[in-house]
Amino acid sequence: MRYFATYLVFFGLVLSGCGSSSDDESTPLVGKWITEACEQVSDTNNVLVDVWARGIYEFTEQGAILFGLEIYSDSNCITFSSTQSGNSAADYNDLGPLQLQEGVDGGSLVIEMGTGTQFLSIDAFYTISNNVLCFSDAFTFEVFSFGIAESGTTAIDFNNCLAKP
Repeated sequence: MRYFATYLVFFGLVLSGCGSSSDDESTPLVGKWITEACEQVSDTNNVLVDVWARGIYEFTEQGAILFGLEIYSDSNCITFSSTQSGNSAADYNDLGPLQLQEGVDGGSLVIEMGTGTQFLSIDAFYTISNNVLCFSDAFTFEVFSFGIAESGTTAIDFNNCLAKP
């Protein structure tokens, strides 16, 4: 199985500061989405600190997926502290709406990720309901990491979703 992942290394910044789509029409993916999970940050020595974060995923009109962090001073991620700017993590192309296997309305997209000679392009699926975005298993995201897997299934993972902030 081939798998690519990107991990954020914002800890020094946190502690010191405590593809393109050819369509002109906007995809429903465009905008910022955040992880539902709120996780404690560790420093460069892997020691937990009193800072928590949520992952931010921004899907741009130009077909890029940017990956960043929202930093909080409490474990419930309520007291906002700062935002760490998004780094380009992957490119995407929204292929448009379709009826998913689960019988829900959704969409299809291609996600491309990699560097140099190591490059992976996968087909993935998504659905959006009540400002919650869920993807198929081929597309994984967490607070501090992001990845795509060639062997992921087409089934939507309703337990790992992003929400509109």
